[in-house]
Amino acid sequence: MKMTKIKSKSLVLNQDLSYNQRLGLPVEVFSTEHNKTVAFGKIRLYSDQYVCVNDKFFSRNGHMIFGCPYAHKD
Repeated sequence: MKMTKIKSKSLVLNQDLSYNQRLGLPVEVFSTEHNKTVAFGKIRLYSDQYVCVNDKFFSRNGHMIFGCPYAHKD
């Protein structure tokens, strides 16, 4: 089950983060250091280095972010 989650729900690109922020969709922030979910909520801000969820900043290097990936239609 975790493999499916990582493959199909990972938000890696800024486009993915923007999509979730724009629609107000909640995301899950998972710490790779502690191997547990550390936040769940809407994205307030994001940059190339950080994502702010629930008024806390998380590095994009040390955390995995799960949500709804941007689905573009070609």
